[in-house]
Amino acid sequence: MNRFAWNLRYADASRFQGMIFWAGGTAGPVAVPGTYKVRLTVGDWSQSREFTVRPDPRLKTTPAEYQQQFDLLLKIRDRVSAANDAVRRIREVRDQLDGAATRARGLPGDAGKRIAQQADSIKGRLAAVEEAIYQVKNRSNQDPLNYPIRLNNKIAALAGVVASAEAAPTAQSVQVFDELSAALQVQLDRLKAVLDADVPAFNRLVKESDVPAIILR
Repeated sequence: MNRFAWNLRYADASRFQGMIFWAGGTAGPVAVPGTYKVRLTVGDWSQSREFTVRPDPRLKTTPAEYQQQFDLLLKIRDRVSAANDAVRRIREVRDQLDGAATRARGLPGDAGKRIAQQADSIKGRLAAVEEAIYQVKNRSNQDPLNYPIRLNNKIAALAGVVASAEAAPTAQSVQVFDELSAALQVQLDRLKAVLDADVPAFNRLVKESDVPAIILR
């Protein structure tokens, strides 16, 4: 018999390699009580069944309150993903900047130097965004004891507070989310500005300088 077990959670937030969180995680929100449909499809054949997720009968939480909790947890999940995706994007761009600067070494004139300087300038702006979003000094699970957590960890930690009881989120939790989300958006906008303006300008410089695409050693 084949079996699929659902843990009642929606998809997790995204992660990046080496990520360390303190008092926060990336688990997706738990489904609210209600009726759901599961569908199994094999080739042209498909079969569906409904099932019910029941609330704890000891609680007086209303469907609307369950939904409010779920909606906020989903927003938290999505903002954690946005933050982590930004860190991953920054690191990908930084690696490419380093690669281009390395290939530009030895070019005639000062072309290699200008490319290296522009790469360093962009990396500096990217680093400022990354360090606001994630605590880049973390190397072990105990490092957050010495280095303050940043935006992605703060938002992720809020999920634990919101999910700590089967009830609607408090006004304070909503306010904290709004403040952290706004602070994250500032950094995402700064990243977008670098990617939309600085990176294309760097690409033009690299192209005009005829930087080799492949290095033969």
